Amino acid sequence: MKPSRHLIIAAFFSFILFSSFTKIVPDQRLIDYLGAEKVANIQESSPDLIAYYNFYLDNAYTLADVPSDKLTDNNFPTLDLPLRNGKVDTKKLNILMLDIQRKYDVSVYYKINGSSQVMIFLSEIEFVKKYNVYRKQIGLAK
Repeated sequence: MKPSRHLIIAAFFSFILFSSFTKIVPDQRLIDYLGAEKVANIQESSPDLIAYYNFYLDNAYTLADVPSDKLTDNNFPTLDLPLRNGKVDTKKLNILMLDIQRKYDVSVYYKINGSSQVMIFLSEIEFVKKYNVYRKQIGLAK
């Protein structure tokens, strides 16, 4: 019984030690938006914020294909985004650079100029739920 208890204790301390040395690597799009110096300061003072922004960059929105006839009869605001083959080029997209207004309790829709896609920004409530699941998965929350 004692060896297994020691193994569990050793594994626990290994996890704690590893976690304290693991740095969250900032997404390049965050560095492009805030600058390297500011991101380095955030990484030192509040590394959880780096995790938040990294998650936000790829998960605060969804893209949906919509038939063009359905796009003409609505009042969605439009966005000019980088396109590749008529679709949003998500590798070049930096949503931090966009002039958008997210809402607390409803999703916000934008037409994409030159595309049959709509960008749907999650409500703050939806996004926080999604982010909290992610935080648990990576060990930032219980």
